Amino acid sequence: MPSGGTKTTIEPGLIARIAQGVRYAFGGPAPEAWFGPQQPMAPLVPEDQKPSVTGRQFDFPFAYNQRIKPRQEEPVSFEQMRALADGYDLLRLVIETRKDQMSKLRWCIKPRDRKAKDDSGCKAVADFLRFPDREHSWDDWLRMLLEDMLVIDAATLYARPTLGGDLYALEPIDGSTIKRVLDEHGRTPMAPDPAYQQILKGVPAIDYTRDELIYRPRNVRTHKVYGYSPVEQVIMTVNIALRRQAYQLSYYTEGNVPEALASVPKEWQPDQIRQFQEYWDTLLSGDMGQRRKLKFIPDGVNYKETKESPLKDTYDEWLARIVCFAFSVSPQPFVKETNRATASTAKEAELTEGLAPIMQWAKNMVDFVIAGQFKRPDLEFDWEEEESVDPLVQAQVMQIQVAAKIITPDEARADLGRDPMTPEEREAAFPAPPAPVVSAAPGEPDAPSAKPPAAKGKEALSKASKKALAGLDRPAAVDATEALKAVTSRLLKNQAPKIAAQVADLAGLEKALTMPGQSGGVRSPKKIDAILAGIDFGEWIDEFYDDAVDVLAGLAVDSGIEAMSALEVFGADEQALLRTDAIKWAEGRAAEMVGMRKTADGLIQNPNAKWQITEGTRGLIRADVTTALDEGWSSQELASALADSYAFSDERSETIARTEIARADVEGNTAGWRATGLVAEKEWLTAPECCDICDEMNGKTAPLDEDFEGGASMPLHPNCRCTALPVLKDQTEDQ
Repeated sequence: MPSGGTKTTIEPGLIARIAQGVRYAFGGPAPEAWFGPQQPMAPLVPEDQKPSVTGRQFDFPFAYNQRIKPRQEEPVSFEQMRALADGYDLLRLVIETRKDQMSKLRWCIKPRDRKAKDDSGCKAVADFLRFPDREHSWDDWLRMLLEDMLVIDAATLYARPTLGGDLYALEPIDGSTIKRVLDEHGRTPMAPDPAYQQILKGVPAIDYTRDELIYRPRNVRTHKVYGYSPVEQVIMTVNIALRRQAYQLSYYTEGNVPEALASVPKEWQPDQIRQFQEYWDTLLSGDMGQRRKLKFIPDGVNYKETKESPLKDTYDEWLARIVCFAFSVSPQPFVKETNRATASTAKEAELTEGLAPIMQWAKNMVDFVIAGQFKRPDLEFDWEEEESVDPLVQAQVMQIQVAAKIITPDEARADLGRDPMTPEEREAAFPAPPAPVVSAAPGEPDAPSAKPPAAKGKEALSKASKKALAGLDRPAAVDATEALKAVTSRLLKNQAPKIAAQVADLAGLEKALTMPGQSGGVRSPKKIDAILAGIDFGEWIDEFYDDAVDVLAGLAVDSGIEAMSALEVFGADEQALLRTDAIKWAEGRAAEMVGMRKTADGLIQNPNAKWQITEGTRGLIRADVTTALDEGWSSQELASALADSYAFSDERSETIARTEIARADVEGNTAGWRATGLVAEKEWLTAPECCDICDEMNGKTAPLDEDFEGGASMPLHPNCRCTALPVLKDQTEDQ
């Protein structure tokens, strides 16, 4: 302190606050700070018992294993779930539908190693599974397991052994009688300790180890002992539906809703009215339908017909949708149909997405049996996809495989159930080609000349590079682009007013637009989604598909011939193979553009189609539809707006045409290279002045019939002009 100054008092707590600030700067807030997290309580488990607690799955009830009844600690019992599944007809129909779909699927036993051949073990396991419990066929056996999986999620099998310890039968057991035993960590004990108890007559009857009982819930959870079945997930919905059905049943059985009311003299007392009502009812005794006709009321009350509510309304449909959703089954039979496209898509999704998880569950269960009971982990259960094969498609596939030397002609004949060719048949089918004649120099005799050999190495790549760089600028590609643009433009111009009319009908434009912007009203996002999803693009298929196939196939064939010419391959067989592949690709791609898939039976809905004109249109018109609902447009105003929008413009038609012709050029190249048998891979060639994303792909290679890394393919984006170069087999062999 300077001489003559005054003493300055340090503020109380200043040093403590400074120290606290330093600690905060380096270590964050202290546990003991005001309203801080504080120090955790010390664990109460004694040290010698910590091993039994460490890693415990969940906080199960004390003395859980002492409880006798299965699911005793759960609010919903097995018996309740089964009663609901049997008592609600819609739920039962859905369950039986899933069982029917699963039981008719074909399956096989095969080695896990795709290169390994089937051995006797495959046949032995397959023969066993045809009657797994020695009583029921595979279909009936599977239906029993599915019943317990779908209703109570407790599918159970008893592996009955022979006297020698081998597997004798896989016997289904009522899963509702099985009580799980927990070890100290909340998990299933390992053998030889009991893992399950079967409760019979209300008492523990017998213990099973993990090796003796196969207990396979599908929806297992970390905090629960038992599974969570689809029935339990919709238990509230099912309860509501049952009560609505009981109410509707009373309409017919009890006669408790009068159809009409009638007045009595005003001087009558309530007792007199009651007496007369009893007299009237006595006259109609035994006929409940007649008792509903008339009820008497005091004078002064006018005659009134009671309006009955509909026996099935939108709420009943909503209940049906919830139940069907829980089982991934299409609600189409129980609700009003929207349109053909939506119904077809929902039906296909049911069979693909809905069945897949159940099929995987069944496969995992059988694989577990094969590995554990048959001691064959090298074998697996597999579902066979049963698809009808078009004979023409089958012949084309075999032709490709023979040409690519994947199989021999005799192997192809064996697949068709035919004997190998005799030498005479082979000579007749594959005659030696005559040597072509070329003109000799003047004064020299004509001499045969061999077919020009395929160009090799740098020479072939040089020719292919020149073709690739000029691919989309050559006259054939330019003409194809203009042709596809014309087809697409005609489609969009014709469909713009039709789409507007559909939207107006789905949204009720002239009616419901008195509440623009109201939450939950006509412009809610869910409402917009429903309107857009309801648009039917069925006419687009008829108007676009055939013309698009012609343009795409023509350009793909032309591109393939150019690619083959660059490699100096001119054979008629190769060109025929190219044309087959190009046409097949064009048919598939044209179908995808309108949201369909080409099959042997025709075109079907394809929810996974890539780069769809139809789905793109839904997204592009969303803004106009939203504005129309907000501002109360008429259908004519919406039609005018859509006609002037990008969704139906010539600019969009040109973008689609340029992109798809680029795709056809690449696919044609690939088909041509495949037909030559000289190309092993393809190399990405970025177009000049392309985007950064495409530039990153330049020079990367991929197998001829596979995508590039990350699933990239050409075109990578709209208006992409990237193409591919061939990587010859002799080059890959040299590397």
